[in-house]
Amino acid sequence: MVQVYFLSEIYLLISAMIFLADRHGMNVIILLNVRSYYLSGRRRQIAFPVAGVVLTLGLLFFPIQPGPVVIGDLLPAVCVLSCVFNYTLALSSSVSGNYSSMRDRLLGWAALFVGIIHFLFPAIVIL
Repeated sequence: MVQVYFLSEIYLLISAMIFLADRHGMNVIILLNVRSYYLSGRRRQIAFPVAGVVLTLGLLFFPIQPGPVVIGDLLPAVCVLSCVFNYTLALSSSVSGNYSSMRDRLLGWAALFVGIIHFLFPAIVIL
């Protein structure tokens, strides 16, 4: 489904911006703006991971054609789900909004890389 494809691209791009804001925010100001917008409301911090879970299910069961019906876009789905787990860990920790660890930076680069590859080659099945 094309809608799930576009939503996954946007989700991966926003996730990469949030995770890379601590490291590269002084050079690219929009990263800090996106992260501060995300952290400014508790509803956003809860709705974004929930949307990620729904998006993961959409990627698995409604892939872009000619992907297999059940597995679908496995690599973007795994990347979105790992972003959801990271958001959930940040919500449950005592320091909310601290995305400066090495894991967060690597996940940010992975989300950006998977988003770019998925955008450039949408019909190729990437397992």
